[in-house]
Amino acid sequence: MKNLKNKIELLKTYQSICIYLPEDHSNPQSLNYCVEQYFTETQEPLKVLDLGCGEGNSIDFFQRLSESVIWHGVDIENSPEVKHRTRENAHISTFNGIDLPYPDNYFDLIFCHQVLEHVRHPDALISDALRVMKPNGKFMGSVSYLEPYHSYSIFNFTPYGIARIFSDAGFELKEIRPGVDASMLINRQLLNRSILLRPIWQHNYLYGIINFIGWLFNLEHKHRNFLKIQFSGHLVFIALYSNQQAQQSK
Repeated sequence: MKNLKNKIELLKTYQSICIYLPEDHSNPQSLNYCVEQYFTETQEPLKVLDLGCGEGNSIDFFQRLSESVIWHGVDIENSPEVKHRTRENAHISTFNGIDLPYPDNYFDLIFCHQVLEHVRHPDALISDALRVMKPNGKFMGSVSYLEPYHSYSIFNFTPYGIARIFSDAGFELKEIRPGVDASMLINRQLLNRSILLRPIWQHNYLYGIINFIGWLFNLEHKHRNFLKIQFSGHLVFIALYSNQQAQQSK
């Protein structure tokens, strides 16, 4: 058992992301669940930006979490999701994909659900996201890793890629968690999202194998998370704009 743990910790891939791997559990995570947990921890009215809001439907999710939330959405003008938007909302804006149309230190939370893989200039966008973030604000997102090509996706992010792009922009990356596994997303696309075949594609088969390995070798959650992240279709992450970073940027 120790032999496998030692081999994992010697891997350069593990060493490059181990500080971001959580130890509390190793279940696959959804971005919405992480946001729900965050809202249970704060009583203050939050100003939220849905970065890449598409049809703008996340406003319903946030208003269920808190009646006092101040929601804004932003997206480029010509995305496929924007073209399907039917709802009107004065708080939905368009932008050029880089320069967010908001003042400095404006948002408590930036929510970014499966968007960054579609962004042409992610480094520049994440840097501007830091500008509009309040000190101690959070950037909570999910992004494609091993998900097949879809809806004009450009860059699928590795765990190390998330760490680099957010650290370079000035964020403090807090954690990366495995989302759904790659087998589910590959099967879903292979079967054309068929409702009839949903019992086949909706299961995380690769994670089942990893759970067995974790049980067999008595692996800690951190090591299980590392194994699962390597085979994740989506990655879920949380980054923080700390007060210390805000002071250093002045």
